[in-house]
Amino acid sequence: MAELKVHDYEFTEPHEHEFTEETEQIADKLPQDPQRPEVIRIPASPQRRLKSISALEKLIATFVVLAVITLAILTISIRTNISQVEHDISLIQSDINEKTAEAEQLEQEKNELSKTDRIKKIAEDQGLSIDDGNLRKVD
Repeated sequence: MAELKVHDYEFTEPHEHEFTEETEQIADKLPQDPQRPEVIRIPASPQRRLKSISALEKLIATFVVLAVITLAILTISIRTNISQVEHDISLIQSDINEKTAEAEQLEQEKNELSKTDRIKKIAEDQGLSIDDGNLRKVD
């Protein structure tokens, strides 16, 4: 139906020197380097920083800080209690050692005082006669 024929349309290429002249004219009209304003960064104030943090984040941060402080206080308290209990245990242990030493000393004295030879000697000094069959050691 409709056929395009190359010879119906004419196209002429601009010469290279015409093309470069047009682009040079356009390039002359454009500014070479755009002037940008200098960016000055101002540090955000603490109040502005706090406004950017949500209420939930503030609540979580407060909770974490309180938890850390509470744990620190509890740790110190528990350590103090443990130290006190260890001190009490050492005092009780030294008391036990003293009582054990005293009991051993008294047991040794009892054994020395209840020797058969000693009892015979005291009885003879008092003028008593001892029958070895009636002599017993009492524990």
